[in-house]
Amino acid sequence: MRCLLAMMAKYSTISLPKELYEILQKLLENKPEWGYNSVADFCKEAIRLHLSDVKQQLREDFWRKLDTKELFKKIEMASECNQSLYQDAFKSIKDMAFILSKDFRIKDVNKMFEYLLNYRKTDVFKEPIKDFIEKWNEIERELKANDYIRDFETKIIRKDGKKLDILVTINRVRDNYFGVAKDITIRKAVEEKMKKEKELYEYLLNQIYSSIVVIQNGKIKFVNSAATVSGYSPEELIGKKVEDIVTPEYREILRKNIERKLKGKGEGKPEYYKITAKDGRIMEIEAISRRIEFDGNPALLTCIRVIENK
Repeated sequence: MRCLLAMMAKYSTISLPKELYEILQKLLENKPEWGYNSVADFCKEAIRLHLSDVKQQLREDFWRKLDTKELFKKIEMASECNQSLYQDAFKSIKDMAFILSKDFRIKDVNKMFEYLLNYRKTDVFKEPIKDFIEKWNEIERELKANDYIRDFETKIIRKDGKKLDILVTINRVRDNYFGVAKDITIRKAVEEKMKKEKELYEYLLNQIYSSIVVIQNGKIKFVNSAATVSGYSPEELIGKKVEDIVTPEYREILRKNIERKLKGKGEGKPEYYKITAKDGRIMEIEAISRRIEFDGNPALLTCIRVIENK
C-alpha cells in the first residue's frame, strides 16, 4: 500500500491512466471503511501523506547532521555575553571609550571619557565626534574605506579647550562604531623633553668637539656628520685604520690605549696625539674615549678636538 501511495503522488486525478483509475475505483468500492468518496479524494490524501513523509525525512536528516554540542555551546556563550556584560566591559575600560552612530555622532561614552575631558555624558550625547577629535576627516575617510582604524595619533579637546595627545582605534560593529582613545600626553611630553635634551647634547658636543668617531677592531666605524678635524670626509674615514691617521711615533701608544679602554680602564681621561691631516698638516688633538656596544660588539666612542695646528 505504501508503494502505491508513493506512486500515486506522482499523478493528479486528471492525468491518471485509465487502467490505474479503474483499479483504484474498484479498490475503494471494496474498501468503504477507508472513507474515500472518490478516486480524487484518495489521490489528494496520497499526495499529502507523501509530502508529510518528505518533511519528516528532512527533519530527521537535519537533526542527524546537527552538532548539538556546538549548538548548546553557542547558546551558552550568547546567554553569558548578554548586553549587560558588554555594558560592564565598556564602562570598565581604562582608556576613553565611546560608541558612535553610523553618521558619527556620540551615542555613549564611558566614565574615563567623562573624567579626562570633564564632560558629562548628557553634554556630548548626539554631538558629532568631529567636534572633539582633531584630524577627524582623515579618520572618517579611513573608516568609510576599511571599517576600522588603529592607533591613529591625534588630539582630543577637553571642555576647557586644552588638548590631549591620543592614539585612537575605532572599529565598525554593525551600524555603530566602537572607539577607544588612549591618552599619551605624558608620554609625548617625555619624548619631547628627551628630544630637546638630545639636541642640546649634540649641539654642545659639536661645539666642544670637532669630531666624534666610533672605533672598533682598530678601524673607524662611524664619524659624525660635522666636518672632521683631519680634513677627510666621513665617507673617506669609515673603514680606515685609526693608526694610519696618527703620526708614527704615536701608533704604539694609540694601540695600547685602545686595548686599555676596551677593558674599561681610564675612561673619561683625555689623551693627546698628533695626526696627519688630509692636506699634510700636523695637528695635535685631544681625545676622550669610553667603551660602548656598537652593532652588538665592543667599541670606543671617541670625542676629538684640535689643540694646535702646524
